[in-house]
Amino acid sequence: MRLTFMTLCAALAIGCGDNGGDATTSGSSSSSGASSGDVPTGGGTSSGDVPTTGAEASSGGSTGGLATGGETGSSGEPGTTGEALDCEAVVDGQVAPQKLFVGYEGSEDLAFDGHGGLALKKDGNVVVVRADMSETVLAMAVPPAYGTRFMSDGRLLVALPQAGKVIAVDPRGQVSDFLTMVQGPNGIFPDLAGDVWVTEFGGDRVLRVGADPQPKVIAMGQDASSANGVVFDPQRSLLFYTNYQSGQIRRVAIDGQGEPAAPELVTEIAGASPDGLTLDACGYLYVVDQGNSTLYRVLLDELGEATAEASVLAVFASNVANAQFGVGEGFDDHTIYLAGNPGDVYAVTVEFPGAAIVSVQ
Repeated sequence: MRLTFMTLCAALAIGCGDNGGDATTSGSSSSSGASSGDVPTGGGTSSGDVPTTGAEASSGGSTGGLATGGETGSSGEPGTTGEALDCEAVVDGQVAPQKLFVGYEGSEDLAFDGHGGLALKKDGNVVVVRADMSETVLAMAVPPAYGTRFMSDGRLLVALPQAGKVIAVDPRGQVSDFLTMVQGPNGIFPDLAGDVWVTEFGGDRVLRVGADPQPKVIAMGQDASSANGVVFDPQRSLLFYTNYQSGQIRRVAIDGQGEPAAPELVTEIAGASPDGLTLDACGYLYVVDQGNSTLYRVLLDELGEATAEASVLAVFASNVANAQFGVGEGFDDHTIYLAGNPGDVYAVTVEFPGAAIVSVQ
């Protein structure tokens, strides 16, 4: 049985969780692609100034795959949804994407609250959409946005690249500054331990925002050039992020004190412009090539090493930039949902559920 809410296991022989912590757990060029079904219409520099935060973060190959929650895999590792999880059961080939809805333009990202709500933008407003297409306006007159993600306290983080900051929208629609003095903030990933990872596309940096009022620089300079998508994997204690202009995916090991090692190359996708990242319960990466409207999968081993070249999973008829596994009522946890500036939302179903992510408490 597939569940739409993620659960964390208490322990794993090789480590567990996806961001460990106290938060509730639960994932513009166009290119030709396939879609199916009727489509409803939605009703700083690397050495520059240190950014400041407006509030503390809320707490909150086919071999070698890692399970990250409550299932039992082929090697006995738990996954996330209570069903048997065989991480070696990777199906080769492409998947035809389904276009779910249109008309949600103005953001490169989408965010699940874990309770059946999906945050998108429409007509300049941030709206929360349910699977039945009902909508609630969360905040009005929000500028063009890049990354969006919910925190466990119910605030929605929104990266505003033109304003050089990340804002937080609370459940009542009140807006406050979360992170300022950043150049082109792009990707956002809150983890279950309460930290928030942010990429600074224009400043060539990757940051961690935690309890300390000053963000921690995780990577900078050439290693973080055009840093874009970001996701943290606590099972491996690895942070993954993309270099948009070079077509690369990198990882950074984070030690027990939260200190980063030097960035390492995971893989490079020739001709790609990698944007958003997400992880499944086996620890495999999914990478959105925003420049070519293509979704790739990268198989990783327990060390975060790519076991094969990135493989094309789906190609889309309109531009997509970010992806997240479904979480919450009406959204499938084995399905990757993708969105981009044109406002189309797609779905691609895969073999494995998404890794656990923060949901609103």
